[in-house]
Amino acid sequence: MSAPQAALISLGCSKNLSDSEDLVSALKTVGIGLTDQLGAADLVLVNTCGFIEGAKQESIEHILKAARDRKPGAKLFVAGCLTERYVTQLQADMPEVDQWVTFKDYDRFAAVVRSHFPGLKSHRARHDQRSQLTPPHFAYLKIAEGCDNTCNFCAIPLFRGKHVSRPIEELVEQARAYGKRGVREIVLISQHLDYYGRDRYGAMRLPELVRAVAAAAPDSWVRLHYCYPNDFSDELIAAMAQTPNVCRYVDMPIQHASDRTLAQMGRKTKLAHITERLDAIRRAMPDIVVRTTFIVGFPGERAEDFETLMGFARSQPFDHVGAFPYSDEEGTTAAQMPGKIPARTIAARHKAFAKQQQRLHIERLARWQGRELTVLVDAQRDFGVFACRHYGQAHGVDNVTLVESDRLEVGQWARVRVTGTSGVDLVAEAI
Repeated sequence: MSAPQAALISLGCSKNLSDSEDLVSALKTVGIGLTDQLGAADLVLVNTCGFIEGAKQESIEHILKAARDRKPGAKLFVAGCLTERYVTQLQADMPEVDQWVTFKDYDRFAAVVRSHFPGLKSHRARHDQRSQLTPPHFAYLKIAEGCDNTCNFCAIPLFRGKHVSRPIEELVEQARAYGKRGVREIVLISQHLDYYGRDRYGAMRLPELVRAVAAAAPDSWVRLHYCYPNDFSDELIAAMAQTPNVCRYVDMPIQHASDRTLAQMGRKTKLAHITERLDAIRRAMPDIVVRTTFIVGFPGERAEDFETLMGFARSQPFDHVGAFPYSDEEGTTAAQMPGKIPARTIAARHKAFAKQQQRLHIERLARWQGRELTVLVDAQRDFGVFACRHYGQAHGVDNVTLVESDRLEVGQWARVRVTGTSGVDLVAEAI
């Protein structure tokens, strides 16, 4: 009798994908392999997203499709944020699901699986045996779970819980395993990266972790995703600036520039401090690339608050900016706040911001013209055309560098010279 096979549907963010890797690794410990054919699987695992309304609906559609398309007798497991938020309601509404996997089940997932597949044997997995669902040349390293912030627009702490840092030794071991595996880029992720260590060690220890991970995987880029401006310390700036294989790149969700709106959002910072931190980062690393996100149309946002945001975005040389129109999210403080902005006004402000940012982004691309850069070859787009990324381009969220060549290899480094642009992407030649 052949070993059971599982099909995975992983939805949502990089942190959810990291969870999927943990769950698949647990499947491996009981002898269950992966298949990309849903109809051939003995177990279908859907790891859901429950962050915003559109993501919830997408998750439900995938669950229903999996229930419909699985082979007779196959088990359907559903994990992730949607499960955590609505498990009681979902159990009543979707009896076709065999197992709802909540976060407390993750550490005992192998036992949960064995309860449905009697006779499976288990063994302990090592970090170098951990499943990797990203392409072989880059990987996510989730350093913490949950969030201690109470931003009024965000539901994540409601179902992900408080911030829980992973042990530094465990993270360094995993990074070392990635390096030995040939991973070229390790992306540190969590809901609040620079809060790392406060709960476990009583102090912020991200600077120490960054140095240790970089030393454990010296041939890999180390990239930081999701650092808050209020906790971006001088020690962290020094760790980034002094460690050669740490990317001069930071993803910093600023969300707004009006002190009044920031306070209404429940953010723990003001514009003066945000600007001071950005200035300090750029003094230490003049070649830094900064990605940020803003919310347009938060309850109570006045026309002058929006103009402050527009002016701030013009004054700061951001390389990558995401702007999101505000929408109510169930269970959040903001959903109950007065002063809701009319949908038409939100749409108009979002359109104006996006138009401005598109122009600023094109202007900002000029900084790369003529530069020689090391890039990581991500994928082949067409015959002889490769999508690559330099240190300032993160996988899946930023633009890319297009290189026409007959001698590049996916997953390897290349040296290129930037020759122009194509839309929001850079164009370069191999050197």
